[in-house]
Amino acid sequence: MYDHVKQHKWAKLRVGMVVTIAVIIVFSAVMFAGNIEKIFAPTVMIYAVVDDVKGLRDGSPVWFSGVEIGVVKSIGFSINQKVKVKMSIASDTLKYLKKDSMANILTLGLLGDKYVEITPGSNKAAGLKDGDEISGETQIEFQDVVQTSEASIAKITDFINMLEEILVKMEKSEGTVARLVNDPSVYDSLEETIKALTTIVNKIESGKGTIGRLLNEESIYTDLSSSVDDIKQFAKKLEGSEGTLNKLINDPSLYDRFRKASE
Repeated sequence: MYDHVKQHKWAKLRVGMVVTIAVIIVFSAVMFAGNIEKIFAPTVMIYAVVDDVKGLRDGSPVWFSGVEIGVVKSIGFSINQKVKVKMSIASDTLKYLKKDSMANILTLGLLGDKYVEITPGSNKAAGLKDGDEISGETQIEFQDVVQTSEASIAKITDFINMLEEILVKMEKSEGTVARLVNDPSVYDSLEETIKALTTIVNKIESGKGTIGRLLNEESIYTDLSSSVDDIKQFAKKLEGSEGTLNKLINDPSLYDRFRKASE
């Protein structure tokens, strides 16, 4: 009786184990049906050098143009104190990558999961080969934006405080600017000066006064021009050794005679 019960329980256990294994197999087939081909597809290794991986881990996905093409295999430090990311990608996607492609470390979703997005690069650049190294960049984190904003807000606050101090001093009539703003006598003096200057300009434009006549009357300009011509002719005659005055100026023998006579 006891053996019969024991055999019955063992039969149930075997059935349960078979059902459980079958469920696991079906579930795995459904979940990985699209990735079975990728698992056995040939891969190549490429490397990206970045300043900071911002929490990127082994096994993080690698994307190209929004399509997952590989995974991060390992993360370590390079000789130049930067971080070197080793990535395994499908070999058939290597033909789309260039030497100037960039490996950008981005954030996926609200949970902050990291992944690598590789850019296509330029058409003129040479293609990537197995084992090549490309440059990388890290996406600006929300915390970095907050810190930068806090610094900017602090500077703006300091500037506002400085403006408030200037306004307070102006209201208290301290300093030259405050006197110019608050002293009515300064305003009256400026207004009188502007009126006087306006009057002078109007007189000059209407030809009144000496300056106005000099600027606006053509006859005065003609007389001045004629006088200048006469002076030029007189100077030419002096240079041309004509007349007694020129000889007195240019003849050194006459100078010597006058000097002896004075002695």
